[in-house]
Amino acid sequence: MNVRWVALKYIKPGAVLAQRVADGRGRTLLARGIVLTDSLITRLKRVGIRAVCIENASTEDVVVTEMVEEETKIEILSMTYETLAALSSTTSFSYKVKPTFLRSQFGPLLSEIIHQLRQHNGAGEQLGSVYLSDGELFHHSVNVTFYALTLGLQQQMSETDLIDLGIGTLLHDVGKMRIPQHILRKPGRLSHAEYRTVQLHAQFGYDILKDIRDISTKSSLVALQHHERLDGSGYPWGLKAPEIHPFAQLTAVADVYEALTANRVYRQAYLPHEAYDILLADKGTKLSSAVIDAFAQTISIYPIGMSVRLSNGDGAVVIKPSADNRQVPIVRAIENERGEPIRPYELNLATASDIHIVTCES
Repeated sequence: MNVRWVALKYIKPGAVLAQRVADGRGRTLLARGIVLTDSLITRLKRVGIRAVCIENASTEDVVVTEMVEEETKIEILSMTYETLAALSSTTSFSYKVKPTFLRSQFGPLLSEIIHQLRQHNGAGEQLGSVYLSDGELFHHSVNVTFYALTLGLQQQMSETDLIDLGIGTLLHDVGKMRIPQHILRKPGRLSHAEYRTVQLHAQFGYDILKDIRDISTKSSLVALQHHERLDGSGYPWGLKAPEIHPFAQLTAVADVYEALTANRVYRQAYLPHEAYDILLADKGTKLSSAVIDAFAQTISIYPIGMSVRLSNGDGAVVIKPSADNRQVPIVRAIENERGEPIRPYELNLATASDIHIVTCES
C-alpha cells in the first residue's frame, strides 16, 4: 500500500485517501479511494479528525502491516465505548453490557487481539493509530491496551493474565466518567482543587470494577493503581514499588506514553522520541525498569507511513524502524521545505547525527 499519514492542515485538495477515514467509534466517514476536496477537508476538521492516510507515489513500495486488523479495532473501540458509557452509572446498565458478564464479553475479542499480536512476534511497529484532534477516553483506553498487551507478550505472560491485563487497561479510566467534563476538558492549568478532583478517578474506577463478579481483582487494581509510582509520588495512596501490582506498573508506562503522544485541549502532543525520553528519565524511579526495557525492545515509536519534517527542512515519511535503534526510524525524504517534490533519498536517523526530526506532520 502506498501510504503517507498527513495532518489535515497540510492536505491539499486532490489528495486520494489510501485508507478509509473513521469517526470516533470506528464507523466509516470516507472510503478508501475518495478524492479529497476543500469541503471534505473542512468537514473532517469539524468532526475532529487530525490526520488521514493518502496515496503517494514516492512511498508505493512501503508496506504497512497493522498489528491489529482494522475490523478488530472497530469492534474493540465500539465495545469499549458502550461499556464505559454503561459503567458510568451505578444505577443503570445498557442492555448490551451486563455488569456480571464483562469478562465473557471482552475475553474472546481480547484473545483474538492477542493472537494477532503474536502473529507479528509481539513487535509493536504499528500501534496507537487513532488520529483525532483530542483523543477520546475510549480511544486512549484502546491504545493503552494495545501497548500493554504488546509489553505483556514480551514479558511472556500467560493467556489468562493477558486477558485480565487487557480488561484492566480497557477500563482503567472508567472513573473519569464520574469527573465533571468541564474539568477534564479545561484548556488551561488546573487549580489544586480541580487536580485533586481528577485524581479521584482512580478510586472511582476501582469502586466500579471491584463489584463486577467476573472481573478479576488484578483487573480492578489496574484502575486503582495505574497512577501510583515506584517512589511513592503517585496517587491515590502514594504506594511504593513492592505495593504496586505488576499489572499497574506495566499499565503506567503504556498510559504515560500514550497520553504524552496524544493531543490534549491544554497542549499539543509531544513528539514520540520526546515522550520516550520522558519515560527514560523516570526509569527505575517512578516507572518500572523492566517494563521500559520491554518497551524499548518491542515498540517502534514512529509508525510506518508517518509524515515528519527534518531539521534540514525536508519533508519525509517513516519507512521502517532502524536496526540500530527501534526508537529512531529510517525515513525517505520526498519534498523540500516548500512542499515541492524532490528526488527521494533515504536516511537512517539512528546514524545521521546531524539530522533529526523536528516535528510530526501526521
